[in-house]
Amino acid sequence: MAVYTETKTYHTKAHMGMIDVTEDFRHAVEEAARQKNIRNGAITGFTTGGVAALTTLEFEPGLVGHDLKAALDVFSPYRDEKGRVIHYQHHDTWHDDNGSSHIKALLLSPFITVPIVAGRMTLGPWQNLTLVECDTRDRVRDIVFQVMGE
Repeated sequence: MAVYTETKTYHTKAHMGMIDVTEDFRHAVEEAARQKNIRNGAITGFTTGGVAALTTLEFEPGLVGHDLKAALDVFSPYRDEKGRVIHYQHHDTWHDDNGSSHIKALLLSPFITVPIVAGRMTLGPWQNLTLVECDTRDRVRDIVFQVMGE
C-alpha cells in the first residue's frame, strides 16, 4: 500500500469560524495519484490542536454563519444570557476561557476520512469538507492530509 502525506496551514477565526478545505483535500488526492499512483483508497485529514475540528457540511451562509454555532451553543454555550463567560472546570486548570470550545470540538472531530474511488473523493454534490475553529481566539491550524491506497 502506498502512502502520501502533506500538511497545510490555515488562519482561522474564533467562535466557530469555518474554512472550506474541500479543494485542499482534492489537491492532496491529485498529488497522491501523481506522485504515488494512488487511485483507490482513502484520504484522512487531521487537524492539530484540541479545539479545532473537521466535518462535512453544505458550505452555505446560513449554516456556516449561524446554524452550526447556534446548535453547538445549546450543548456547550460560551456566554450566559447576561453576556458573561460561563464557567467550566477546565478554566480552573488552565486559567483560560475556552472550556466550551473543547466540548464543541469533541462533538465534531479532529479528523475526517473520505473514500477515494478511481482517483476521486466520494463526496456528494453538497458535501464540503470544512475546518471549524471552536476556540475563543483566532488561531493558526495545520491539517495533515494523508492518502493511503493503491
